[in-house]
Amino acid sequence: MALNLPFLTKNNTDTSTKKPIQEFVAQVKTGAMARTNRYTVFFEPPIMLTNNDKRKTMLFCDQVQIPGANFSTVQNRTFGEFRETPYEKIYDNITMSFYVDNDMKVKQLFDDWQNIIANPVTRVYNYYNKYICDMAIEVQDINDNTRYQINLFECYPKGVSSIQLDYASKDVMKIQVNMQYKYWIATPVTTLADGNKVPLSLMDKFTKNFTGFQQTLNQTLGASAGNFLTGAVGAWGVSKLPGLLKF
Repeated sequence: MALNLPFLTKNNTDTSTKKPIQEFVAQVKTGAMARTNRYTVFFEPPIMLTNNDKRKTMLFCDQVQIPGANFSTVQNRTFGEFRETPYEKIYDNITMSFYVDNDMKVKQLFDDWQNIIANPVTRVYNYYNKYICDMAIEVQDINDNTRYQINLFECYPKGVSSIQLDYASKDVMKIQVNMQYKYWIATPVTTLADGNKVPLSLMDKFTKNFTGFQQTLNQTLGASAGNFLTGAVGAWGVSKLPGLLKF
């Protein structure tokens, strides 16, 4: 005699539960998807590069990579099978592609940058801190709001590609730059209505420590800021809060 198991019958199926494909489509429609063509690159070349157009160079960056990372591992066994245990984090170099302007300013910037690293005449290498800089890559949504930011530290152009000239070609000139750096840190970002960007890590720092947040707010804005712990928050304090969170 068969057991009467109601949870096995079709009549008891929860019709309100969405199928995986329906849930996927709903998530795509509501949250959209990240695009590979929405990004901005920022970097400040060494101060010794005085005659360069930084804005043009960053604007002409048509390809860049979100860097990756890997662990070097060693086999470790105390009992049983081997375990791969990491001992070193290795950061992948990134390759950037740039359009070259008619005045060759973009190409000249990286030529001069490499000449700072090693003097082409004397063959003398410069101090490390004289030719490195920090770089930021912002990933944006379709509304140009920054959603994700990668900061790369101690960057310098390890390699600049050759450029093929060809009578039969009418393509726009481009160069590729292999950028070396020490390490990177990625941070999700929230863009406020006034355009200011607030890293989510900073938001967490304040929201998880209400007492410290209130003390910092009072020291910065004074009594007019109100009190977040009791709910007595002044309107002036609320209007100044986005600016405070940038620090």
